[in-house]
Amino acid sequence: MDFANILKIPPKPVAIADAERKWQAAVAEREAAQAKHRECHRLWHNQVPGMPPRITAAEVDQAGAEIAPFFEKESEAHRALEAQRAAFDDELAALRSKIDAYRNAISEKIDQLEDLIGIGAQFYAASIEARVRLPSKMPSRCQSLLGPHGVGMLRRLLNAVD
Repeated sequence: MDFANILKIPPKPVAIADAERKWQAAVAEREAAQAKHRECHRLWHNQVPGMPPRITAAEVDQAGAEIAPFFEKESEAHRALEAQRAAFDDELAALRSKIDAYRNAISEKIDQLEDLIGIGAQFYAASIEARVRLPSKMPSRCQSLLGPHGVGMLRRLLNAVD
């Protein structure tokens, strides 16, 4: 398998960014309406008795009532955003089988590497038995590569990722 071509992250849909912008705009509108209501309430609460009223309780209540549509708009925008994200997450979930195939391929290569290094370890053991000095130290290092700090470490790393 050509994992370099198979393992590709799908591009993030533009619709997610659009939905996020719409949601952020809806949040900003709701926050502006809430700020207006808070300001109206502050003005109403801070009126000085004996002075002409600057704002009435009805105006404060009206400003509060105007907030409700903004909450609904924000909820709708958030639902649309979550729907777009869920669709993209489903697309990413489809990568699972490809990643599993990649992991299995790595495991097979580790098995092949272990077999290959094992041949070197056997060759070195045979040279010791025959009391022959080899022209390279590489076969003598093969036994340590088979141990817990070589191929064993690769296996532990591979098994720890999932």
